Amino acid sequence: MVRLAIIAPQDLTQANSDRVQSLRLALTVPFTGLADAMVFTFPGRRQAADVAPHFIVEPMLDQKGIVLQVFDGPSQRHLREIECALAECAAAVGAVIGVAPRSVPVAAVNIPRNPTEEQFADLARRFPDSGVVYEEWINFLHSRGRQEEAGRVVAQALQRPWPPLEKAQFEIAAAAIRGDAAGRTAAVIAAAKAWPANAPLQLQAADGLNQRRQFREAIPFFRAALRSEPGSFQIYAGQSYTQALAGEKPDLKAPQNLAEHDLAGDVAFLRGDFAAAEAAYLAAAEKDPTFQLGRLYAKAGEAALLQNQLPRADAHMQRFFGLYQQGVPAGIGIVQGLWLWRTGHRADAVRQAAALPSVKPLFDFLANPAAGGPPPAGPALQALAQGRAAEAAQMMAGFIGQQPLLVGLRWDPVLAVALAEAGKKTEACALLRQWGLPPPPDDWSGAVVWPRQLAVRAECWEQTDPARAKQLRALVANLEPR
Repeated sequence: MVRLAIIAPQDLTQANSDRVQSLRLALTVPFTGLADAMVFTFPGRRQAADVAPHFIVEPMLDQKGIVLQVFDGPSQRHLREIECALAECAAAVGAVIGVAPRSVPVAAVNIPRNPTEEQFADLARRFPDSGVVYEEWINFLHSRGRQEEAGRVVAQALQRPWPPLEKAQFEIAAAAIRGDAAGRTAAVIAAAKAWPANAPLQLQAADGLNQRRQFREAIPFFRAALRSEPGSFQIYAGQSYTQALAGEKPDLKAPQNLAEHDLAGDVAFLRGDFAAAEAAYLAAAEKDPTFQLGRLYAKAGEAALLQNQLPRADAHMQRFFGLYQQGVPAGIGIVQGLWLWRTGHRADAVRQAAALPSVKPLFDFLANPAAGGPPPAGPALQALAQGRAAEAAQMMAGFIGQQPLLVGLRWDPVLAVALAEAGKKTEACALLRQWGLPPPPDDWSGAVVWPRQLAVRAECWEQTDPARAKQLRALVANLEPR
């Protein structure tokens, strides 16, 4: 934290109290170079709103006058740029309250290059309101693996009356030290709300909520991040995925390039519109057929398969196999074998795998999951195959909870089958409201309960979407193992 006193009259007298009160209510001041506007609220320590991504500026009123505190993390980068902009800001504030501003003194905390523990403790005593001191102290202890001591420093810092942003940042550190994932997400959300123009914080909050499957709650954070970085395709894509998972129609623009067509295909797939997904993937493949070794054709094949268009799906996959084999010749056995398995040609898949020592154990497991499979999901799949569905559901839920979101979504159908077989159809159907993304061609998670998961989906949609339920039942019949 850098503390810059911009208005320092000897006394804020009753004579100008009306002007001070106008600041208390709301004063908008242009902040050249850093943000379009800042909203100041007084008295006490309040957070400024809508500031630039790398800065947070907090005005406060104390016995020294009106003070701006600039928070810029441990590095205090761009300090001179802040100082110059604040000089203009000082004149604007001074004009409102009728007091000429003084020069802008910088009262930064100078931390030694190689500080000792004793020096940090001394700095904390001399500058108790400096967040930078505590942040550097905590980093110092982290770098030496002294987590318990870092926890005590965080606890000491949290006893101070920080503004919302810094308080949230210390709470993030405290939760990380405790290993409290839920607490860390809550603290990140608080920090993101305190600093709406900080795109990285908004994305952290959105990702944390997505990981908890709170998709609707995550969308405002993506929107805030996109307002700060309107040209970011990563943020635009994240928002689009999240809207689709929340059951909303994403705000997609007309696709122009490969990435945009691919995104349109993914969003359509997540929403279960497989005809639109197939068309978008093929449009993307026209831009570059070799992209990710033909992965776009594999995604189009998945979309065609779920429309019960097996010949067309197989044609797409054969194009993928041709490109994939050129780049990963040693891996062609597993992707071809899994496709054969999932399209019902199981005898051919097993026969092909028998000649490949690295692939054979996987297909042995798929043929007989009751014998046990690869960890960590293997025990749950074994329990499901042995008829212990309730136990399998509990184990699978725990396994999914430890996975990143998109990996977890791929395993949701397995959990849904376990829940359905355990008599919990409502819970199973709730899991299957969204489709995940097309699985990687070498991903075996869906093959274990394929096509049983499609039969469960058909049951779930019997009342709400009978046409789709009928299509899925027909697909299950076409995928009958042979």
